[in-house]
Amino acid sequence: MSTFFNKGRTTITEHISNVFKERELEESSVCRKFRHPAQDGKSYNTNYYNLDVIISVGYRVKSMQSNNREMGLPTHQ
Repeated sequence: MSTFFNKGRTTITEHISNVFKERELEESSVCRKFRHPAQDGKSYNTNYYNLDVIISVGYRVKSMQSNNREMGLPTHQ
């Protein structure tokens, strides 16, 4: 999502967290955890989100850009 929306990982993580905190979506119904091996030989849990989360994050990212544009602030595109 970070690459898709041209935003930092921290920004995307914050938006996802807020989607669940504000109860816009129920995490258990839109997220699945998978365990993946890494090059260092360890396994890591990775969250995979369905399209509903991607749309919600996209709306938030674009909304922030729109608000910044209206206030004359840089949109960091």
